[in-house]
Amino acid sequence: MNFYVKLAEFTEIETSRLLLRPMTLADAADMFEYTKNWENLKFIFPPHCSIEETEYAIANHFMKNPLGKWAIELKATQKMIGSISFSKYSEKDAAVEIGYVLNQDFWGQGFMSEALTVLSNFCFYEFGLKRIELLIDKENLSSIRVAEKAGYHFVKSFKASHQYSKVIREFDRYRLP
Repeated sequence: MNFYVKLAEFTEIETSRLLLRPMTLADAADMFEYTKNWENLKFIFPPHCSIEETEYAIANHFMKNPLGKWAIELKATQKMIGSISFSKYSEKDAAVEIGYVLNQDFWGQGFMSEALTVLSNFCFYEFGLKRIELLIDKENLSSIRVAEKAGYHFVKSFKASHQYSKVIREFDRYRLP
């Protein structure tokens, strides 16, 4: 079956504590809580200066082409605490790259490892993928711990221009299997 058809079948994915679901404009206030914080985003993208900027990002990045992009909602409170998404897909290699961000207030509680683990399992068992990769800034030790906790293994280090700052940074590539 086609990869995108399979993605369309799984717009919501549930874990014991989390709901991965489509992002909506109603998530703007929750997202702005962490997108305004430079410390929360220093390895990803520049902080947002206004809720309007966050609404623009939601509409243009998450809602415009929603397949393979999920809000991470804490089921106990129905609060959106982060996002996880496919940033690159290769049909030829049956491979995907995953990116994620979590509100700093929820770090260290296993939420991102839980989301990454369940999505990784879906990649192999539901979406029929053969490889999943994560590109992590070498200084982002929290994200490296999440990758390792979810079973990813280090492949190699390399230097590249950061997507937003254009500064040359060192990155590590992690992979499953």
